[in-house]
Amino acid sequence: MKYELTKHAQDVLENRKINLLWVQKSIKNPSRVDNISDVETHYYSVIEEMENRCLKVVFNPKTYKIITLYFDRNMRKKGCKWKLNMMISKMRFI
Repeated sequence: MKYELTKHAQDVLENRKINLLWVQKSIKNPSRVDNISDVETHYYSVIEEMENRCLKVVFNPKTYKIITLYFDRNMRKKGCKWKLNMMISKMRFI
């Protein structure tokens, strides 16, 4: 998928030392996707290299721009990792 980073997203990427490959993983193979509106989709992915923290990427599907990204503590508690584990468990039985 083609996308651009907003200036804010670029700053966050650099300041918080978030690897661009993790962002790409979150968009290509998310453990959870929430379609908030026509102009906002949230992609979540477990980042094993960061102690299984949950990376949230806020994306605008109309402009193909990443608005922001951050490690979401609330989603880690709510099941970002659980969703991934459930997907893996289901795959084992297929």
